[in-house]
Amino acid sequence: MISFRPLGAIALSLCFSAMPLAAQLPPVTVPKGLLRVDIGGRFEWWDQRFRNGVREGVGADFTRNPADGSWLPLLATAEARLRQATGQTALNLSLGRTSSTILVTGGTGYIGAGYGLTSRITLFGTVPIVRVRVQHVFGNDTLSATAGLNPADPVVGNATAQAQTGAFKTEFTAALTSLGLRIAAGDYNSDSEIKALAEQTFADGIALKNSLDDLLGSTFLPVTGSAGQSAIAAKLETLRVAISTLVPTGPENPFGTPAFPSRGPIGAELESFATSTAGPIAAEPFQPPILSYLGDVEVGAAFTWLDRRAATGGFGIRSALVGTVRLPTGQLDLPEDLFDQGTGDHQPDVQGDLVTDLFRGRFGARLTARYVLQLPGPVDRRLSPYDQPFAPAASLAGLTRDPGEILEGAFEPFFRIAPTLAITAGVRHWSKGADKYSYAPGQIPIDGTTPGVLAADSEESATAFAAGISFSHTGTRKDGTAGMPMDAWLRFESVTSSTMGRIPARRGVTAILRLYRRLF
Repeated sequence: MISFRPLGAIALSLCFSAMPLAAQLPPVTVPKGLLRVDIGGRFEWWDQRFRNGVREGVGADFTRNPADGSWLPLLATAEARLRQATGQTALNLSLGRTSSTILVTGGTGYIGAGYGLTSRITLFGTVPIVRVRVQHVFGNDTLSATAGLNPADPVVGNATAQAQTGAFKTEFTAALTSLGLRIAAGDYNSDSEIKALAEQTFADGIALKNSLDDLLGSTFLPVTGSAGQSAIAAKLETLRVAISTLVPTGPENPFGTPAFPSRGPIGAELESFATSTAGPIAAEPFQPPILSYLGDVEVGAAFTWLDRRAATGGFGIRSALVGTVRLPTGQLDLPEDLFDQGTGDHQPDVQGDLVTDLFRGRFGARLTARYVLQLPGPVDRRLSPYDQPFAPAASLAGLTRDPGEILEGAFEPFFRIAPTLAITAGVRHWSKGADKYSYAPGQIPIDGTTPGVLAADSEESATAFAAGISFSHTGTRKDGTAGMPMDAWLRFESVTSSTMGRIPARRGVTAILRLYRRLF
């Protein structure tokens, strides 16, 4: 049971007064027999990121000009079928120019505690509660679009267009069947040139029918009046004239035309296509709900191996080794949610820190060296490159992710402006190795892709700068009476540069309050 008796308060005050006041940054360890309660939070936001050293919007993966088949594989499939049907290899399909703006905001509440097991050993733990919100605006400028959604598509199409394309297929098949029957019956045997024309027309018609069956089954088609649609119309008209000549007793126009889109899709239509549960993408709505969940819980221990206390105005040094285990308690982003942000990495980590405080008079600095061993963990992911964000649902696979190791160094100088108050600054730099992905046991490989596509740009290197204010009070009042010792600090940090990887340009404000009591 926690108590705070007068004698305990005096002992606590003496214990803290023995600590060098110039070590103005929050202490890593807790004096023997004391319980430290940590309460705090962090608010962060970002709408930009670094990608291999280049600063860009967070929505850059969804911003394309032109939005072509290199961005949307289903469009590349339609383009290949269009070229096959027309024989024109220079034809290209584009949805126009897309734009995407994303703002991510996150709040984390921390509840933690530390206990001074001995004068040198401290045990600690932290439980974070994370709240994440993603705001997204997606649009598409169709002025330059040469492709649109297939109006006869069973998922995104309409009944009128479906009836038109269905009628075309029936009439086209009937016209070719009639011509084939006449050839088989020997109607053209009396004129070798007419017979050759009939056989060539029939062969060309069958080839075009097969190509059009594939093309008209695509999610995207060339828009009316584009080079692609005009090429299809020209092929059909040539065949229509030839069949009308060879079958004079048939209808003047033996078949009509399939339905083509009149324009490229606007942003709302692309979202409807991507989020349809019956479609190939089957994604969640573009505006994900606010997520509140547990983050990755941390437990660990700190050992003070060097503690040279300074005389008044003299030089002092304190150094501690800190070991932390990060538990996989956070929630990962959902693979079907294109804009989701998780609340943690959801993988076990082992972290080691060497934290050294140097101080002399009003000045001091903290040096931190960090190594993080990120252990493998299971994840579900759609196997698609980051620059092709509309990953098909069929590419979902169970995987084992082995994140790269992290090396980090930080330098945080401070200047004490009052006996209990200091201003601080800081810079930290970290680098991370490339991730490795492999299929989980029992997972059937996905055709046309590999887990390795997810490791692109996963090697990281970045730098962040910080500034803040720190408060530390031993609990001893001016009149000599004992109050409650406490530490507090307010800190702003911003990621300012990166040379490798996909690094959010985070900005964040952290506030922490620490209270100390004797446990027994």
